[in-house]
Amino acid sequence: MSDETPSAAEAGTSAKLFVRQSSGLVRNVSVTNALFFNVAAFVGVGLTLYPIFYTLAYVPVWTFGPLSEYGWAAIFAGLFCVVLAFIFASLTSVMPRSGGDYVFSSRIVHPFVGWLESWSLVIASVLIIAFEVPLVLRNLQITGRIIGIGPGGHFFSNANTWFTDSTGGITGSPGFFASIVVLVVIGVIVCLPTRSFHRVVTSLAGFGVACFVAMFIFGLASTSRSSFNAHLPAYTGGVTADKIAASGKAAFLPGPTHDFLGAIFSTTVFPFMLSILLFQYIGFQYSAYIAGEVRGNVKRGVLIALIGALAIGVLANSFFVDTISKHLGFGMNVSWGASFWGFNSNLSALPMGQPNSMPLLAAVANKGLWPLWMLISLGGVLFPLLLCPVYINFISRMQLAWSLDRQAPEWFGNVNERLRAPLNAILATLGLAALFVFFQSYNALPHIFATTGNKLNLAGTAWFSIVMLILTWMMPGINAMLVRWRRPDLVRNAPFAKALPWLGLVWIVFPVWVYIFAVFKPIKEALSGGGKLHYLETNGILDALVFYGIGVVIYFVMAYRSRAKGVDTKMLFTEIPPD
Repeated sequence: MSDETPSAAEAGTSAKLFVRQSSGLVRNVSVTNALFFNVAAFVGVGLTLYPIFYTLAYVPVWTFGPLSEYGWAAIFAGLFCVVLAFIFASLTSVMPRSGGDYVFSSRIVHPFVGWLESWSLVIASVLIIAFEVPLVLRNLQITGRIIGIGPGGHFFSNANTWFTDSTGGITGSPGFFASIVVLVVIGVIVCLPTRSFHRVVTSLAGFGVACFVAMFIFGLASTSRSSFNAHLPAYTGGVTADKIAASGKAAFLPGPTHDFLGAIFSTTVFPFMLSILLFQYIGFQYSAYIAGEVRGNVKRGVLIALIGALAIGVLANSFFVDTISKHLGFGMNVSWGASFWGFNSNLSALPMGQPNSMPLLAAVANKGLWPLWMLISLGGVLFPLLLCPVYINFISRMQLAWSLDRQAPEWFGNVNERLRAPLNAILATLGLAALFVFFQSYNALPHIFATTGNKLNLAGTAWFSIVMLILTWMMPGINAMLVRWRRPDLVRNAPFAKALPWLGLVWIVFPVWVYIFAVFKPIKEALSGGGKLHYLETNGILDALVFYGIGVVIYFVMAYRSRAKGVDTKMLFTEIPPD
């Protein structure tokens, strides 16, 4: 690597130093690679476990027409995300650098805003990795149970005991060490050379999409609710589908809504469901964060990748999950999922000891097709596994952008010549993910920072991520509205340039609505009532505030170091990072 710009000191024009190094990245990512990169980044456990997300918002799940509240939320969120895709495609075409919205915000608004936005995104993303890792193990258990339902065998019939401690949960030492093995596999994938990495991601994500299609076609054509209801008690100790459905009726199943517009514009229920869809969709835009490696027409490539992945996400989170859930029993699926999160007090014992995975339910209904359900369930293992290296890949590019801008030590941005990737940043991210997995596995956290007992839990981790992602969702709209006035030099040749302020305005209405009523309003109500600290602890909000504080401290420490070295930071953030 060599300096692209001589220092001002060397040129004899100033005592301050302005240094740029080329990134060392290579443009090896095709449009297809970028599309499946995005698909892998948002699907995660969704391929098989979408029904459990009905109740993660902990609100009643109404229905209207062919879809549930969750399905309608998926469509409304998807329509707004189309606007976000156009914003990213426009800004990325004139700033085609790895780092995504960090690059935009730091150049358009202020370096501090860009840093805090990207820092909070990185922390949320690492927590999502920690969220996904035990669910990889959970899907392995489910795959084992499907084999046990099919040909049987003691080992597979007792798959629920894999990776578990005495409580039966994937936690403690068995869960932690199994999770470390998963992280090692993730590390092997993410440390592949760039071209090989994207070939693996594209191939496995393609297999996962094929599993979506197979689950939809054969799940509907080869199973029936009557068969499922007849066979289920044999695997649940006599608990019937009707009993499972009845357990959630009071809290989660209000039935059809007769005021669709009123339900959509509700400030008490629907925003919570929209917040879960934001959590589900995060990742569909991540190819914009590796734009420095996308070859060809960047605008076209990024836009196709974003819209294509978004279309899959909308269909998967609406018609796919709702059709299959209703086919086997909507009330049963909603109530079973609530039991998995620990929200259903009327169903404290989780049926079959597992969440309501779609291929698992299909195996109960038609065990003769167990090889097919097993393959689909393996897709459910691969997608959350695949999400993690994709996240680490884009996080490492963000850390590279930080180091180029002196927002992080240069060590993070050292690009390995063989991998064509910032290896140090990758290893640091893996280490942080392992730390969060540790705190999910052991009662080692101070109670004030724990979401349950003295450790993190999955539901608390999800809400922590939602709180941490506020700037990630807000700043694209702000950047689009301000860029023509703040940086006309950058946006002069941008596609959709004249429409950008309006696109930004349309987009930002959506996250503002969601965060006001799904995050800030509940916090305000909790702080004005009793149990203030308990609410902040159990929802991960206090943890989020701590990490925001850490981010602020790091920014000012690095700014001080840069000034002490004579770096002209004003000039640094006038230009965009190098290729």
